Amino acid sequence: MILTTRARAYVNFGRWVADCPLECGNAIALEPGQTSFFCPPPGGCGHIAEVEWPADPQGIWDALAVRPPKHRNWFPVDHSLAVKAGCPHGQTVADLIEESKANGLA
Repeated sequence: MILTTRARAYVNFGRWVADCPLECGNAIALEPGQTSFFCPPPGGCGHIAEVEWPADPQGIWDALAVRPPKHRNWFPVDHSLAVKAGCPHGQTVADLIEESKANGLA
């Protein structure tokens, strides 16, 4: 079954991932440019969706590359996990670069 919901790509601990858009609690790792999301049972719900990527995923990836993996995180604007945790979301590549510089990373 294909629905119109989209799985939103984000970076978590240095890897591209997406949560199931039906909010079943499952998330999967993504390959850059991957266009479809499948939430595999038994842990997932079997939902299939398109993946929504940011406009410049490579720029985001490159901006995060100077950070240790546990600090390589990026969320699209209003991403539910970021909002719940009080994390930055919707940062531009320039924002990420500035944040890294502010924390002593070039």
